[in-house]
Order: sequence, then structure tokens, then C-alpha cells
Amino acid sequence: MRLAARPFRDVKFHRPILDLPLHLRPRCSQASIGYIGLQKRLKDGRATRAYSVSTLVGFGAVTDVPSTVVHEKSETSLRRPAQPPDPDQDPIRSLTQDGRLFGRWVALLSDSSRLAVETDFAREGPAKSWQGPLLADKLEHRGDLALWSCLLDYQTRVNGDLGAFNIWKALWGRKSLYDVDSPLAPVFWQTILDAALRVDDRRFLQGVYLYSEWMNETHGVKWPQLYSTVVTHFLRTHQHRQAIQWHLRLIPNFYPGPDAFADILKQFSSEPELHSASTLQSLYISNPNRQLYDKLVPYLYARGEAGLAMAWRELLIRLDDLPLSPVPVRPFLRYLRGYFPNRPLHPREEAAISNDDNLAEDGEVPTVSREFINRVHGGTFGISVKNYNDGLGAKWLASSWISLDTAISTIAALGIDKIGPLSLQAIALRERNSQGVSKRLNQLQSHGISVFGSNYLRLLLQFVKIQDDELLFDLLQSDLHPDVFDDLPLLAQLLEPTIASGDWRTYRLLLAARVLVTQKTARETANAMLRACFLNRNQQALFRTLDDMRAMEIGIDLAQANLIFQNLYADVPVNKFNSDSLKTVAFYLSVCRRLVSMDIPVPAACWKQLITSIGRQGRLDDLERLCIELTSLYTSSRSSRPGFIPVHIDDIPPPMKQPLLGVENLLGVYVPEDLPSIAAWHPLRLIINTDMVGSLVRWSFRATLSQPWNVRPAALGHQGRPRDFYCGWVVRLLRILRDRGLFVRRREVVAAVILRLVELYGTDVLTKRELQRAKANNILSLAEMKTLLDQAWGGDEFLPPLDELRAEIEKRGREKTQKNIRYLRQMGKMAPHLRHVL
Repeated sequence: MRLAARPFRDVKFHRPILDLPLHLRPRCSQASIGYIGLQKRLKDGRATRAYSVSTLVGFGAVTDVPSTVVHEKSETSLRRPAQPPDPDQDPIRSLTQDGRLFGRWVALLSDSSRLAVETDFAREGPAKSWQGPLLADKLEHRGDLALWSCLLDYQTRVNGDLGAFNIWKALWGRKSLYDVDSPLAPVFWQTILDAALRVDDRRFLQGVYLYSEWMNETHGVKWPQLYSTVVTHFLRTHQHRQAIQWHLRLIPNFYPGPDAFADILKQFSSEPELHSASTLQSLYISNPNRQLYDKLVPYLYARGEAGLAMAWRELLIRLDDLPLSPVPVRPFLRYLRGYFPNRPLHPREEAAISNDDNLAEDGEVPTVSREFINRVHGGTFGISVKNYNDGLGAKWLASSWISLDTAISTIAALGIDKIGPLSLQAIALRERNSQGVSKRLNQLQSHGISVFGSNYLRLLLQFVKIQDDELLFDLLQSDLHPDVFDDLPLLAQLLEPTIASGDWRTYRLLLAARVLVTQKTARETANAMLRACFLNRNQQALFRTLDDMRAMEIGIDLAQANLIFQNLYADVPVNKFNSDSLKTVAFYLSVCRRLVSMDIPVPAACWKQLITSIGRQGRLDDLERLCIELTSLYTSSRSSRPGFIPVHIDDIPPPMKQPLLGVENLLGVYVPEDLPSIAAWHPLRLIINTDMVGSLVRWSFRATLSQPWNVRPAALGHQGRPRDFYCGWVVRLLRILRDRGLFVRRREVVAAVILRLVELYGTDVLTKRELQRAKANNILSLAEMKTLLDQAWGGDEFLPPLDELRAEIEKRGREKTQKNIRYLRQMGKMAPHLRHVL
């Protein structure tokens, strides 16, 4: 690349700035730039990363935000001062380098002319007339990583990946660098490795591998992040063969460890192409670790990908990779046992959920834990029971001489399943930010430890959720006892003296606590108003209350939901109808739809009652809309938890329901959306089962033939609407529902349809007037009816061949006729004549 005629002016930034997008950033050859941001370059559709440094002495690390990433609250991050580097942070994740790390080569970073000479290793350009040796060739600079980092930074700024390739060729010929412990080392080696993966020349990556083997064998050091970077690159680009080949090549000497390997599998476990090609499975089979069950299976299940979790479980069990901790895997194993009871569990899996079967007859769940066993042993040896002391536990968790991981593990080993607010405060004080507190809360949950409910806990969780570290810090540093936040009158009394003393931090904290308490009060008030509106049958006020609760994200209590469902059972008619029946059904349909929009699960029995009432009233259009709506609800739900559908507590299998019997105010649970509809406990199977299919067929034939038809239905293709298929309305509807995910057995539909055809074409004596009327109103022959039903199913032959169908109808019709005659004789009645019907 030709050098610029004159250098650009060195720009010293006085405050952190966001990195510019690539197409707005100038590229120059001799730019003396004080801060060179690490950038995301796009090449061949793949995101790439270049090398960067910050040369200002005393200038903190500046966060470089790629233009392709969207960050929340970016305007807030602009106002915050630069933070010092976190020593615990992965250095490769840091997007900048502090100029002070370059030591005596800081001045060289700003001298582009000298850098152009020092990186001309072939001496064909600026170094052609240079008299002395290059800096990299001097003996005293052998192995100087800071010098090589300066050279790499210049070349990547000027020539991009080609510049990194030039540095690599010089480094390869000298074999003088193997420093992986310097603060500059991670980014240096990572920059070269990233360039090797992006450059088309495969010899570059092969050379990196050989150099890494030389480093490992000669000096006993490993190239940082070699396995993770290479294998992740080939997995991301769907180069399956290359991923497996490099996995086998690197795993003997560069295996990243079980946690990093599990993170790679988690990152790509949801990609269908990698799963169908068994690429990830091949990587796992050839990896030396067999402790991935607890990491991978719960992760997939928590994402709503239960099918993938079950597939991975089969492979893990086959390779003797079993769960080590029962708490993370319990939700998945309960789901597996409940919805797939025919799949046997491994004894280790059975042990993880063995306590679920030991239920008392009164519905209480016994707490069989290590603490329970300790109590039993204490009773045996005469040692009195000592309950958990929150103050003592807080002192233990706050002790700086022991790590927090060890402290939490010790509490879990003692069998303690609940801690108080003081212990929670001690844990949060040692983390001091929302991200760390969130990590510790997840750790407590993984150990099966919960926190006693209190306003202090809710306030802390709210600050963690919104990531307000400032308010969280004020809460943790406050001298107010956690119990104060549960005393509402005391909170109100503290506001005035706090503002009078000018303690604005405490005043703001008290206001936030009052807002939280107000939200709790708003829930109680809203539920009381909802109950009053429902009992008074004030429909408009009820709908407004539900809409307001949804807009304000206020939940409905179990008592109010049960009140609605119980009245639905009593009010929605299924046998005798009057002029208000349709209004009643419409009212409860509106209520149920609003509940669904609030993620409140409606019992399957309620949906069945609504379907039965609509179907028996002959409202086929309303019935069609409701059935399609329910199918979409339970196959592609848009719930607040992506990948899951809310299911009422009465509609989940006993293995999932029994452990939840002691939970208060529980309306239902979230079930993975990919639950196959063939499962017996799938909500759609509970609503539209075999009996409901038969009822749908009977209602559709009855409603269609209740009035005479003056126009013969036209022969339609499979794209027609259900209403266009005459008596084939239900056949077309069931085919649409089947295509949308409902499990429908074709033979069940055929059997139900043939029963109706026997009444229309094969039975001479009918016992009901409505059947006689339907037979009289039918205007199609059996052949025409069969053609229409076949078309309604989608063009395939739905019913048996015509001759076979006619013989079956005649045979069953004679049997039905004889049966009806015997019934009429026993009842002392005569068959209704057609003239009387008409």
C-alpha cells in the first residue's frame, strides 16, 4: 500500500467515545492516532474483529461498540465515566488495550513512518535503504511481545488481515515469541488467529496450528483460546467436516475444559442444520468429558426446546453421562415423566425426583432433605433441633476469609432450603452490582435455596431486573433493617425526617420502596374490583378492569380466576338454550380471550364447554373461529415466556402437578411449546379428543342439513373454505387444524363421518325427527357426497372406494334399521313419518 504524503494530525480524545461504523472510519497509512478503536469488519457476510490499542497514558479502557450490535440504555453509557479494567474479565473480551501496557514502545505507536520501516521485513519498501537491523531482529528485543504488538497494530490498521498475515510470516521465520502471560498477549494471539480464519489461504491457519504445537511442546505454553475460536468459527459457518477435523486435531493438547466446551454446545445447540448433521453430537462423543448433563439438558429445556433436550438426553444417557445435581434437572425430568410416561428413566434420574412420589394424603409435600435427615439423626442421638438463624447466617456469608461459593455450598450441604433477608443482604453486599447479584440468585436457585418473601426481597429483585446499580447500592448500604420495608406506616413516617435532613439517597430509596408497596396494593385493589364487577355482572366495567390490569401488568389472583371458571361451568348452557344463550357464550368467550392475553391459562374443560355450547346451537362459523384460535394458542403461543405456553394446573399430568400442591396462588405452569400434540396430556388433546371429533361431525351434519338446500354445492379444490363444502365442513376444518399442529387420526374422522352417512343413506327407519329432516333435506347422492368429502380433506381419497363404502353403509344401515325398530316397539312408538315432519 502506498504511503500517504503527509501524516494526519494526532487526535487526543478527552472523553470516551463510541467507535464509528466501518464505512465512516477513514483508513490511512501513516495516521498517528492516539486511540484506535477495535472494530467489527464484515467480510463475506461474517463479523470480524481487528486489533486496537489506546496510546494515551493514563487513559482508561474505552468501550468500543460495533455498529451491528444494539445495546440497551446506550445514552446512559455515554454519560458514565470510563471504568478501570476489570482484572477478572476475560482479556479477549476487552475491546481495547491501555497504552501504558506497551512500556517503552508507547512513542513508537505514534510514529507511523518508523513503523512502516520496522514492518518491512522483506526490505522491499521503506526499509530498503535502512542501514541498521530492524528492531525485531535485535537480540535484546527477542521475545518482546510489546514490540510485536506495536508492529501488529500498525499492520492491521493499514492492511487489515493481510497486515496480520505479514506479521505472522515474520514471526513464523523467527520463532522467538511465546509469551502468553503478558496483558497484551491475549489480544495479540487472538488477532492473528482471527485473521488466519478469515484469510482464504489455508496455510495460514495450518501454520498457526504448527506454531501452537511448537509453543506447547518446547515452552509448555498454550495458544490462548485456540480450540474455542477455531471450532466456533467452523460451526458458525456450517463447515461441518472442518469443525470435526479441527476438533480432533486440537482436543489432545488444547481442550478448553468442560465448562468452555459446554458453552460451545449451548451456543449452537439450537441450530437445526448442525443438529440434523449430527455435528455437535460427533464433537461430544469424541470429547473426554462426561459431565455435560447438568449443563446442557436444563439449558435447552429452559429455552423451550424440550425436543432437543430429550434428544441430547438419550445420547448422554447412552454414554453414561448422568445428572450430578438434582435441582437443575428436576423441571425437565418432571416434564419427561409426566408427558412421556413410557420413556424409562435412569436410576440416577429417578433419584433426582424421588421425593415427588412421597406425598402425604393431605397434599402437603414433605421436605425430605439433608436438613430433614439431620433432624432425624438429632432425634436419634438426643440432639435438639436448631433452626436456621438469619443473623448468624448473614455473618457467615459476609465473612471475607471464605469465598462466597464455598459459603453458599456449605449452607446447601447443611440442607437449608430457605434463608432470610439479612443473609440475602450479605450476599448482595459482596457482589455490589446487579449482574453479580443476579448470578448469586441463580446459584442459590441451583442449590435449591430460596429466600423468605419480603418487601426487601422484592425491592432487591426489582433493582436487579432493571439493572439499576445505583439504587441497588443505596439499598445495600442503607442502615435501615430489612424488616423496615415491611412496615408501611413506618416507611411513611421516615419520609419527612429524611428529606428534612437532606439525605437524598435514603429519601429516593424510600420512595422506590413505596412505589413497590403501592404496586402490591394496586394488585389487591384491582382483584377486589374485578371480583365486584363480575359478581354484579357489570360486563363493561369488567372488561375495562381486565384491560387495565393487562396494560399495567397486574396479575389475577387464583381466587378470582377460579370464580370466573366456576361460573362459566354453571352459566354456559350445553343442553337447553334460550334467547340469552348466545350472549352468555359471547360474554365468557370475551373474558377467556382477555385472560389468555394476560398469560392466565384457561382450563381445557372451560374451552370444551364453550365449544359444546356453540356447536349444539349450530353456530358453525363461530365454532370454526374458536377451534382455529385454540389450535394457534397451543402451537404458536405468544406468551411472555418465549418458547413456552401457559397451561392450567388442572391440565398438567400428575408427576408435574404433585410437587406443586403446596404452592400458593398457582394458576398454572409453562410447558414447552414444542410438546408434540400426540401426547395424551397436550392441552389440544384434552380439548379436541376422539369424543369431541365425533361431536363436531354430528353437529356439522345436523346444522348443515337443518334447512333445505336450493343450490347444489360446486366441486371445489382443496383451497376452499370449510363453509363451502356442504356436509364436508367439519372434514375441511379438521384438515386445517391438522395442518396447524393438531393431532387428528384420519381413521377416527372417517369412522365418525360413516356413522352420519349410514343415517343419511343406509337407515330406512329413524327414531328422531331431526334425523328424518336431515335425510329429507339432503340433495346429494352418495357418490357426490363422497367426492365432496374427499375434496374437503385435501384431494386425497378420504373415504373408502365407492363400492366398498356403499356396501359398508348398506350393511350397517340394515343393522341400524333393525335396532331402531326394536327400540320403537319397546317404547310403544311409531317411526315419525316424513309428511308429519314437513
